[in-house]
Amino acid sequence: MPIALPTCPYPNDYQVLLRSWSTVLTPFLGGPEQIINRLGTRFGLRLTMPAMEAGEGMIYLSRLLQGKTQTVILPWPLLDFDPGTPGAPLVSATVTSGSTIPIKGLTPGYTVKEGQFFSLIHAGKRYIYMFTADGVANASGALSAPIFPMLRTQLSINDVLELAQPMIEGNVLPGEELNWQIGLDNAREISYSIMEAA
Repeated sequence: MPIALPTCPYPNDYQVLLRSWSTVLTPFLGGPEQIINRLGTRFGLRLTMPAMEAGEGMIYLSRLLQGKTQTVILPWPLLDFDPGTPGAPLVSATVTSGSTIPIKGLTPGYTVKEGQFFSLIHAGKRYIYMFTADGVANASGALSAPIFPMLRTQLSINDVLELAQPMIEGNVLPGEELNWQIGLDNAREISYSIMEAA
């Protein structure tokens, strides 16, 4: 079960991270380069928090420290983008791989936007994806939508898509130290990163 990080206060700053396993194959005799796409490309966030007073700072640090041994979850930043009323979107068919998701349960006429992020829940784990083209749900609330990156897991019918408020689930500062600063006013100042684990 992932640890839910507090949603208040909001971070001062977000930086979106992309970890890609793709590579470019460059022939040593000068031929055309070739992009080799590999599964596993995933997102992360680097967050800077405002100074927190002792009580809320202690709770935040407690959740982050627990996140060193299990995954954490927090809302993906939508900033000024309003996802509207997407309905109750679900995966409508089994998918084993690829870059397209069949969706049902959308509000009829709902438009997904190119660059719109969403999270997908499969087998209790969340994955962040982005739509790569606009698409409009038909009168039945169905849509086949292209996404980035390629699917990292197979999908089952009725897997949930979180469009209204995507959530990122991942590891806190993988491979890095977790540290924080305590000021003379006893306020905690924290910066940290979360990277999707799968």
